[in-house]
Amino acid sequence: MVSPRFRAQAGIIVAMLGALLSASASADESSRIAGPPSTLPIASDPTVLPSDPISISSRYGQQWVDPDGTKIVLLRGNCVIEQGQRRYEADQLVLFGSMASQPGDPTQVFAYLDGALGGGVHIQTPGHREQIARDHIELVTTGKFEIFVPPDAMVEIPGSNQRAIPTLSGSNERVVVRAIERRNSTLRRTALSIRTASQQLPALPSPGFPTPVSTPRRRLTINPRYIAQEPSVSTSVNQAVTPAEYVITVTNGVNIVVDNVPVQVGGQLMLTQIDLTADRAIIWTDAPASSNQFAFDLNENTPCQVYLEGNIVARIGSNEARASQAFYDINNRRGQLVNAEVRTYLPQIDGMLRLRADSIRQLSESNFHARNAFVTTSAFGRPGYRVEGADIFVEERFDPSGRIDPGTGMPSTASPQITALNTRFYVEELPIFGLPYVSAPAENLQVPFERLNFGYSSIFGATVHSVFNVETLFGFDLPEGVDMGVQFDYMTKRGPGLGLNTDYDVDGHLLGLPAHHEGTSKLYYLHDMGEDNLGRDRRDLAAPNNRGRAMWRNRTDLSVDTWINAEVDYISDRNFREQFDETGWDRDKDSETLVNLSHQFGNGQFNALVKGRINDFSDQTDWLPKFDLFNLGEPLFGDALTWSSHSSVGYGRIQTAEAPSDPQDVFTPLPYLQDASGLVGMTRHELNAPFMLGAMNVSPYVMGEAAAWGEDYNGDSLARLYGSAGIRGSLQFFKALPDYRDPIFGLNGLAHKSQIDFDYYYAQSTKDLDEIPQYNEFDEDAQDRFRERYIPLEFGGVLPPEFDPRFYALRSGAGRGVADPYFELVDDQHVLRLGWRNRLQTKVGPPDRPRIKDWMIFDLEGTIFPNADRDNFGETLGLINGRYIWNVGERTSLLASGVFDVFDGGQRIWNAGVLTQRGARGSLYVGFRQVDVGPIESQLITGSYSYRMSQKWVSTLGAAYDIAEGRDRGESLTITRIGESFLLHLGFGFDVSRNNVGIGVSLEPRLGPFDATSTQLSSLLGINR
Repeated sequence: MVSPRFRAQAGIIVAMLGALLSASASADESSRIAGPPSTLPIASDPTVLPSDPISISSRYGQQWVDPDGTKIVLLRGNCVIEQGQRRYEADQLVLFGSMASQPGDPTQVFAYLDGALGGGVHIQTPGHREQIARDHIELVTTGKFEIFVPPDAMVEIPGSNQRAIPTLSGSNERVVVRAIERRNSTLRRTALSIRTASQQLPALPSPGFPTPVSTPRRRLTINPRYIAQEPSVSTSVNQAVTPAEYVITVTNGVNIVVDNVPVQVGGQLMLTQIDLTADRAIIWTDAPASSNQFAFDLNENTPCQVYLEGNIVARIGSNEARASQAFYDINNRRGQLVNAEVRTYLPQIDGMLRLRADSIRQLSESNFHARNAFVTTSAFGRPGYRVEGADIFVEERFDPSGRIDPGTGMPSTASPQITALNTRFYVEELPIFGLPYVSAPAENLQVPFERLNFGYSSIFGATVHSVFNVETLFGFDLPEGVDMGVQFDYMTKRGPGLGLNTDYDVDGHLLGLPAHHEGTSKLYYLHDMGEDNLGRDRRDLAAPNNRGRAMWRNRTDLSVDTWINAEVDYISDRNFREQFDETGWDRDKDSETLVNLSHQFGNGQFNALVKGRINDFSDQTDWLPKFDLFNLGEPLFGDALTWSSHSSVGYGRIQTAEAPSDPQDVFTPLPYLQDASGLVGMTRHELNAPFMLGAMNVSPYVMGEAAAWGEDYNGDSLARLYGSAGIRGSLQFFKALPDYRDPIFGLNGLAHKSQIDFDYYYAQSTKDLDEIPQYNEFDEDAQDRFRERYIPLEFGGVLPPEFDPRFYALRSGAGRGVADPYFELVDDQHVLRLGWRNRLQTKVGPPDRPRIKDWMIFDLEGTIFPNADRDNFGETLGLINGRYIWNVGERTSLLASGVFDVFDGGQRIWNAGVLTQRGARGSLYVGFRQVDVGPIESQLITGSYSYRMSQKWVSTLGAAYDIAEGRDRGESLTITRIGESFLLHLGFGFDVSRNNVGIGVSLEPRLGPFDATSTQLSSLLGINR
């Protein structure tokens, strides 16, 4: 399966290419500023006068004197510089310089503005505002120079009542290091310009018109690449062309910095800085208006071509490109990078995305072509897993949909499109999959396939399961929030399969009202040429040739309090899901077709349900329709009483499952379900009167219900009145031993928390439970299907009442709650339920930050039936269950639980085991489980372990053996290789029940760092978090 993190890669790549090529072009064009770089940019600006005072403010500040005697001030938080009509804003600000020694003398300060914390640097002048990552300016004024910091961020000067900015060195701060490098670079460029005056270009005739200066100002400067190594610069003039062409050749390392570069990001024009570094460079251009070849201006009409060679590095923000050779023709918007690599940061994975290509060419302003390119998040030069294409094209395409660009608020006229030819997915150097043509919008480009699994089993044969993204495969432009995948499967023993999977989370409308829609759908068809194997006694069931599933589940939120759930789920035959989607069959919700409207108001909720069965092999009830009204916890007479109610009315139709056509698929209809239809109505109310009796919380209650059924199993109408009265309560105990210590058991203080609770009630019903039709389903399809088989296999076709699930639910009180959906499950009862719950807790962790930990947990519950013959098969005590956990240490726990009934044939189920978890190294569990229920007896020894053998390998093993039957129950083994970008799983399994041996190979994307915080590693090692 391919990582979802690749889905936004193309848009990032387009932005990166555009920034490094197009932005470089616009940078060179717009940075042709006449004249040498000004050393007093504010004083020479018409929006600032030299006499204008300078005001600087921030939230925090510190100052110190550098060893060379320079005074440095570091300001943080909401930094603002104001002078005249110009205003600067930044996250951090570093100032170098000193105040004027005499009144009237100019104060000169070098200021470095940094916006790396996310706010950027904002420059504001009348009618204009721009934003860049960082900048530097030289502040000059003959007026006041003031720095304002809040009083709470200042310290008192000893011996006076005045306060000042704290004196604290910050020379090691990263922002100060960057500021010093920028200041030194400026000083080096000035010195270099003076030293190379003899190499200045000869002046050429000028047309006499003033060179227009663009706003904002863009400046190109040529600097040394290495601090201690000056570049070698030579210049020449080619008089053979008109106008004359200047050629500047720089060797021995060159660094070209372009400030205030305009780039298009998300439809908005933003200013940034680019940094180009190479071993050698050649620049062809017309004569600049200045004789300084190290800092000159270029207007948009001046021809300019640049060639870079040797260890080329280009940076824009956190994006970076590298190449061995590069050429760019600025006027014609054409360029090429050779042996190129583009890197951009992806916050979703906290890592870098790389595009590597033999060459990247810019064909026009917005069209690009990469040859022999691959995309990866790996840091390796040529990773073991990658998506590679022979040719990748990025081009602007007209958008006829009339959509609004969210970045500009204007209609979108064009959008970047990515087209890839001969795309291949490689594992190491082995091509696993390829597509001849892939095309999709760049902002929503997806890797062609989302899942790819290979395997072999005795049931399915050799298998290939794959899911491909529809947008990438067919070039569709799906709405935002919609993800669609086409599924291709092939199983040598079963046949080919084709499917379409869709997930969506979109805003829209319903009946003219704004709504939010969220849901999923699955369409799948399989041409089956084999037989079903569902386990012992069902290993060769006849299966239809044409099989599949059509499922859609949707939730529409009309408001916070109103929503609609809708489902359609058609399955071709009774065994399809259990055979091909066993996990979903065991754990997912039932396959249903319904529409349900829900609305909440205060303490109440209203539901309107329409439901119909379309799968004849399932036991389900149609509701045509059904209405429910709930009111929970409504206070009466102040807080003296609490009233809860549930009323329901609807027309129901019980439809029992049809028998399977294969006689080997044993089937007996469930005795408590029969076909019936009619009006079903009920209203149930409960009053509680809670109060405190000393330390005991007590709540007497009464509950009454009236219910009616239009048709019971005899075809007659039926009515029932039910009522109960009782009292429930709880009492808590607590004892603390803060001084108790035991290093052997890791005890640092001990606290015992204990609670005793009870629920005593007496209930009467005018009808017995076996007379009541079961219109409301109380169990899932997978359990009903199992009961349809074990009744004839284990009980000879007649289900004893001790094993009737309705009587078990009655004894457990499953239908007594006011809001319980299966209100039928009540009868005459006299019951006392008791519970005793205990916690032994201690403190662990560092002394200054201890946390509370459960050292031991012991819970015990039981039920007393005074009328034992009627309510509990002749035994007064029943439904005894308990749970015990002893967390021996941070890594090891002893676990035990069980549930028992003491009547003949009652359940006796318990298990005990040891679990040890060693952090990021792995986990181990060994346990014993006994199941003794009537004719069913099983004694299983189970064991599993997960272990990280090295940084690259993890193994997991599970096994089970039945002592009672002396039979192996199955094993599974998985070995996982942890790669740079993917997890490669090699699995082996043996299912004794189905006599199935399976081998599987699957690929899973590695998401984020694979350390102790990784949820992937926790799942792989079986570690609970």
